[in-house]
Amino acid sequence: MKPCVLDDWIARECGGPESLPLPVRVRAAQMRLLRRTLAHAAAHSRYYQKTLAGRDLRIDSLEELARLPFTTVDDLRRWQDFLCISQGDVRRVVTLQTSGSTGQPKRLAFSEHDLQRTIAFFAVGMTQLVGPGQSLLVLLPGADRPDGVTDLLRQALSPADVRVEGGNPAATPASLRADFERVQPDTVIGGPEQLEALLRAAADDSVLHAAACRLRGALSSGGVFRPELQERIAATFSCLTLDHYGLTESGFGGGVQCPAREGRHLRELDCLVEIVDPVTGDPLPEGRVGELVLTTLQREAMPLIRYRTGDAASLLPGPCACGSPLHRLGPVPGRYVREGDDVVLRAVPKGAGL
Repeated sequence: MKPCVLDDWIARECGGPESLPLPVRVRAAQMRLLRRTLAHAAAHSRYYQKTLAGRDLRIDSLEELARLPFTTVDDLRRWQDFLCISQGDVRRVVTLQTSGSTGQPKRLAFSEHDLQRTIAFFAVGMTQLVGPGQSLLVLLPGADRPDGVTDLLRQALSPADVRVEGGNPAATPASLRADFERVQPDTVIGGPEQLEALLRAAADDSVLHAAACRLRGALSSGGVFRPELQERIAATFSCLTLDHYGLTESGFGGGVQCPAREGRHLRELDCLVEIVDPVTGDPLPEGRVGELVLTTLQREAMPLIRYRTGDAASLLPGPCACGSPLHRLGPVPGRYVREGDDVVLRAVPKGAGL
């Protein structure tokens, strides 16, 4: 089995002596980027100027990072306090409705540099599913907004002679047939809802079924991709099916499966992941399910430090069957929700704002 395509990309970017194991080189690069992120945020973000004031930011390990305070969804509602660049240098602002204590939306800002980091991730990760001269159909809700996921994928893949087209995320039988006739895709990206709708529609439409059976691959993003659904799509259409974990806070891209499908390989130099106890906030070891906490690396406009995503997940121990020795994100079964004094896990999909 071929090694994960992300490993070579990460190895090139992290530098360091090639004689050292890749995980050692990656961790050293992460700590360098983390210290730079902390200095950037403490100098330019009104929010982090307050929360990081008086703290030692010369961090060399995850254990030391755990001493810093969390950032929460409620904090993001004061999004302008997080900005580290002028509003004139912001390329895109994404507004997400949430169900938190105030009901006010949270906003995430991205610079041109931030979006280019995501484009680089897409360009590498998507080579597993689509290649030169082929076409990609994107069915994700909201993906066709300016600088949205469809546009970022187009910028990532057009240089490799891949045609990227948006489709109707409603994914009705009629819209799916129309989109497949128009695009004739080799690969399709959608949320679990769109991919399941394709499976149902193809069962009743022989023309759509024949078109879907020409798929090279299918990628699920923006929700919980149940293993049984993933297997049914792979078996029905005889294509490679992979799962992607990402959220707006991570810059859309987060982690993607390789063909071994033993967890999602992470953007190690852009997303630093911790797993913590959802009640106490204490760090948990590899293999234990807890709340995913995200620190963004190389983020220019609006870095996030120890952001509590609410998502339940684990970091898988041991190397992947593809041979990659780097971290992998395990299944994301749902979200932790606070109900009074209790924290409960709700097995519901988490949609990403696109």
